[in-house]
Amino acid sequence: MVRILIERHLKAGRRGEFIHLLRELSIAAIHQPGYVSGETLSSIEDASIISVLSTWRSLGDWKAWEESEPRLRLEQQIEPLLIETPKVIIYQVMATE
Repeated sequence: MVRILIERHLKAGRRGEFIHLLRELSIAAIHQPGYVSGETLSSIEDASIISVLSTWRSLGDWKAWEESEPRLRLEQQIEPLLIETPKVIIYQVMATE
């Protein structure tokens, strides 16, 4: 399994519009093969920073979603709401025996 952390920095006053698009993105992801779970995090120190942590069955499943038309379309709508390019970090889930 892999976990994907996407950190986005919002422009002032755009949170409501962003949350609406993020919900659409989440609904679309749920139906993507290999999607396991996801959660949205808001920084306590800076409310303009919102991160999404999602879990995928495999890196291939994530890559298929990352390049899918629904995701690309929604990301295109989200981009103008951000002050910088989202930071994407891919983690592999490790056993800690």
